[in-house]
Amino acid sequence: MAAAYKITSDPFFVNGNVTQSAIDTYTQVEISLPLDSLQQEGILVHAVYFMATEPHAVPNASSTVNLQLTSTSKAAAVSANDANLIARRESVITGGAAEFSGPHIHDFIGSDGPYQITDNLMLVATDNVFFACFSNNQIAPHSGTFRMVCSRIRLTASAYAAMVTNELSS
Repeated sequence: MAAAYKITSDPFFVNGNVTQSAIDTYTQVEISLPLDSLQQEGILVHAVYFMATEPHAVPNASSTVNLQLTSTSKAAAVSANDANLIARRESVITGGAAEFSGPHIHDFIGSDGPYQITDNLMLVATDNVFFACFSNNQIAPHSGTFRMVCSRIRLTASAYAAMVTNELSS
């Protein structure tokens, strides 16, 4: 059976950051990838690591700071079953009347240990990814950063067409 892609580079990093435009708003930035679409080039994502400001401790409320990395632009948070979700992290502090628990990482898709070259989170065929930060029950805007470990790949013509069609139609 023929492989749909061939790795053509050593692993490298793609980094990005985002700061919310206002408290508890969904804010997204576009991160360009160094791809050559004429050569049917894509990215094999090995790992994604996140850092974010911690949620504020709000009495009698569950407060969250969320980060997500997707292969297409999104207008709001997506769930784990979204075909274009590369990685996501949700940090939660649960507040009582006077005590707080957290922060805890509740929802996590990505990497929490050292990556291996054989780790494959996702293939990306379009030449950008989208990084977003959103929160709930906060008293100030938040920010986050990511580091994506990836390799360049060359896709077969049919695999490239299928990947681009899938990314742009969902």
